This record gives sequence, structure tokens and C-alpha cells, in this order.
Amino acid sequence: MLLFCSSVAVIKLIYPLKYENIVEKMSQKYNIEKPLIYAIIKCESDFDEKAESSAGALGLMQVTPDTFKWLEKYTQNHYELKEDMLDPENNIECGTLFMSILIKKYNDLDVSLSAYNAGMKTANRWLKDKEISTDGKTLENIPYSETKKYVKRVKFAYKVYKFIYFR
Repeated sequence: MLLFCSSVAVIKLIYPLKYENIVEKMSQKYNIEKPLIYAIIKCESDFDEKAESSAGALGLMQVTPDTFKWLEKYTQNHYELKEDMLDPENNIECGTLFMSILIKKYNDLDVSLSAYNAGMKTANRWLKDKEISTDGKTLENIPYSETKKYVKRVKFAYKVYKFIYFR
């Protein structure tokens, strides 16, 4: 029992719950499970609110400035400055809203996560390719190795968060 407890403690260090009030609020507002939000944050930035990718994605959920601009029509907010996009509440709101839009559009977690990572245009192209998607709704294989690994990592983290914190 002691070994199990210490293992859980280590897992909680690796998969922490941070920004709980914001995640709770956005989970309810956009109807996205908290474990999925945490999994995306974990895999995108490892909870570094100042994270910036080589592609220009920013913050905890690694949202691009173009996506922030696109989401302004849904949030009624204006993201003028980099600081606005790096703000944890704005970033988690936009990342969660974007994931909500993707899940409604694709109705499939793998496709939604692929679109989050590689973009909707890419995901749409894959769904039209019979060698990638035989039914036009799911992906039998994901051609980009980075996206394939991303989907696996997020789904694993999602399962960990569900098991450790949200049973």
C-alpha cells in the first residue's frame, strides 16, 4: 500500500492540477472535460504559461495568434498584445473553446486533437483522403508523425488525469 501511495504522489507531481479555478470555469462554460483540458495543457506547455513554440503558438494551451483572432468573435474579447494571449485565463479559455469547436465539428477525439495540433485544413484534407480515412469521419492513420505522437500523448495524459483525479 505504501508503494502505491508513493507512486500516486509521484504521478501527481508529473501530472499536476494547476489553474484549477480557470479550468473549472472553462470546463463548465464550454462543456469540455477537465481531464482533457489538463491533458492538453500538460502536453502543450507542461504548465509553462510563458511557453512559446517555434511556430508562434503561445501560452499554456499553445494557441496561435491567428487562432486567438479567429476566436474573438466567440469570446467578445480582443487579444491585441502578446501578454493578453499569455494570460492564463485568456489562454485556457481560447484553447478550451477551440477544442470545443473541434469536438462539435468532428465528433471524434483523435480527429479533434489532430486538428488542434496540425490545423483544421490539414485534418479536413486527411478526412477526404481514402488512404487516411475510409469513412471520412475518423482517421485510420495520421500521416504526420508529430501529430500522431501528439494524439497518443494527449490521450495517455487524459487517461492519467481521469484515473488519478476524476474517478
